[in-house]
Amino acid sequence: MKIQRQNKGEFGYPPYERKRVVLRTAAYFLISIAVFLLGYFSTGQKENLLTIVAVLGMLPASKSLVSVVMYFKIPKFSETDYQEISGQEGDVLMVYSLYMTSYRLNFPINCFAVRGNNLIGYTEFPDCDRAACEEHIQGILKQNSIKNMTIKVFHEKARFIERLNQLQALEAGKKDTEVLTLLCDISL
Repeated sequence: MKIQRQNKGEFGYPPYERKRVVLRTAAYFLISIAVFLLGYFSTGQKENLLTIVAVLGMLPASKSLVSVVMYFKIPKFSETDYQEISGQEGDVLMVYSLYMTSYRLNFPINCFAVRGNNLIGYTEFPDCDRAACEEHIQGILKQNSIKNMTIKVFHEKARFIERLNQLQALEAGKKDTEVLTLLCDISL
């Protein structure tokens, strides 16, 4: 069975990336352990050059373990919500299944849509602080010289779809793709 590659911003990305990161982390730890055991069994003692190599190999393994922990914190996004929303997107640019991180809070966002100077998002999770998310995105956009964006994150799917349909009538902006790429870049 071949696993289809998922890109950030596609619906199935977080579970796909979680599996990939777990496998990578396991490989890093196994390589470090194998190097240590090779040194130990070849010299008969722990104090050798391969022990130092094995210990240094634990640095990328430990860094990768942090990614594993973060990917396991991402909640499962609703496939029925995805099916319903993706059927309404039309020619508006959208990204799905983003888990945005900030210094204070994390924001699980089902999808973002951008058209002109309007960026809208939908989250099915009631504990997601919409105001803090909007403020965080506004700050990131300003840091990247993208100004005059109206940002709104919805908890109600019906209101999001209604606003998405309103965006269909607007003209596409020059920076629509850049905004969505930036959102993907600041997400897990």
